[in-house]
Amino acid sequence: MLDEFQKIIEEIGPFGRYQIAVYAVINLNDFITTWTLILPVFIGATPDWTCPAASNTFSGLGNSTEYDIQIESGNGNATYWTNDTRLLLNYSVNTCTQDGETCPALHYTSDFTSVVSEWDLICDRKYINDLITTVQMAGVIAGAFVDSQLADTFGRKPVFFLTVLVSCVVGFSSAFSVSWEMFAALRFVSGACAGGLLVVAYNWPMEMIGRKWRSVNGPIGFWQIGIFSLSLFAYYIRNWRHLLITLNVIPLLLLGSWWFLPESPRWLAMHDRLDEAKAVLSRIAINNQKPVPDMSRLAKFVQDEKEKMAGQKRYSYWDLLRTPTMTKNILVIMYIWFTFSAVYYGLSLNVRNLPGDRYVNNILLAAVEIPVSLATICLNNRLGRRPTLVGFMLLAGLATFSVFFVELAGKSSELETLTTALALVGKAGVSAAWYAGYLHTAEIFPTVIRNIGSGTAAIGGRFGGVAAPQLVALSSVSKMAPYIAFGVLGITSALLGLLLPETNNRPLPESLPPWGWCRKDRKPYEEVAMEPNGKDVDTSEAGYEKNGDIA
Repeated sequence: MLDEFQKIIEEIGPFGRYQIAVYAVINLNDFITTWTLILPVFIGATPDWTCPAASNTFSGLGNSTEYDIQIESGNGNATYWTNDTRLLLNYSVNTCTQDGETCPALHYTSDFTSVVSEWDLICDRKYINDLITTVQMAGVIAGAFVDSQLADTFGRKPVFFLTVLVSCVVGFSSAFSVSWEMFAALRFVSGACAGGLLVVAYNWPMEMIGRKWRSVNGPIGFWQIGIFSLSLFAYYIRNWRHLLITLNVIPLLLLGSWWFLPESPRWLAMHDRLDEAKAVLSRIAINNQKPVPDMSRLAKFVQDEKEKMAGQKRYSYWDLLRTPTMTKNILVIMYIWFTFSAVYYGLSLNVRNLPGDRYVNNILLAAVEIPVSLATICLNNRLGRRPTLVGFMLLAGLATFSVFFVELAGKSSELETLTTALALVGKAGVSAAWYAGYLHTAEIFPTVIRNIGSGTAAIGGRFGGVAAPQLVALSSVSKMAPYIAFGVLGITSALLGLLLPETNNRPLPESLPPWGWCRKDRKPYEEVAMEPNGKDVDTSEAGYEKNGDIA
């Protein structure tokens, strides 16, 4: 059943050309978030290095990085040139000392620089590289929490633009880091900005479009294009400091859209700024070439909403655990969201372990998301939420786990293309499952705790992002270990997803059941939910069980 605000949105155009333009501009933040979150693939890449053999004599040579080195791939001989001396030395490639440390005459030979070459994050210091990425992903958790609170208090627009500005300033500053500790601290703040933008940019346009168009919010954006552009920038800018500077100067252009983007009219109305809310709604109507509706209803809407909120009971996270079924649902959903993030970002960061060119592989991993994101919109309605989620999650799990069998057969070097293809299928599967999961998660929870439930699910996802770099770090034990972890997570999530209720073409649950852990007789609901067509539905617990809902 539509409230008065949604009725006004439908009258002025639920997703007219003005909202499309606003949606597109807000989603330009995808470039910032992708450049921030996927950047470790390039600035954290490990270049090749050489170490002179211990049998060589280095008296008078000093640091080998002062000399021109001509080598061939593999271990063998290297020619070190000085101004007037030519020395033939034995060397090893990408090999640590017997104690696991770096050699005293280390020389990097790849055509790019990174934080690894800047602070020698190899051998016994290799863990620091993944630790920096973990710190960045921890920042995402903090930023999502802080920005959501700030946006509710001060408005979507000012918080969005302030976050963009802070992201650019901090990202630019990180290019001048003098230690890995300083760099890690700044990456935490950059991650926090990315996490904040993910939350604000999702909710902001949602409050200006019609209900039936909300399913495009998320799958349709510039995320994949952001990854494409990141790969191109990284290919042509091989110095990690220069790359950071470039990627944090360009987004400053987004600040120019301040004069175009309106504040959320719903937020304005709920904060007693009715004249501004009416102005925004009128602006939308005029640009959509629709008549300006009667705005007097807006004041009544605000009054009714505030009375409803004043009379409503305050709910907490404990209400997610009211019944065994609700507890099962939230635990399964949190695990699935953990898997979404862990596998998605894990496969993205694991580009370094894929055979072939990392720039091309990164583009391919993003390209496979485009068709499945569009397919998810269709399959969600045709097959249902649960089959779409479970099917794609199972696909991701089986594809990534299959890489283990390629290695087990001893064919990994011969079937490098197959390994890459399986990783691409896994990335496509988890991306599609995540798109489906957004809608399915929101529809499972009753209206009164929907935000709490969706927020709790997102927390599971944030922790999955923190775990992703450490799952990739398992490659130091075995290159197959990350794929085994991704496969196990995907398959188990698919199986657990079968325990969730189907929500397609079902009335959204409105109210909560009574606490029912220790009671054999459960009281029926007194409230009556309404289907979109206005028909009464059975909201007793028996009815909810029949409908596949929360009881």
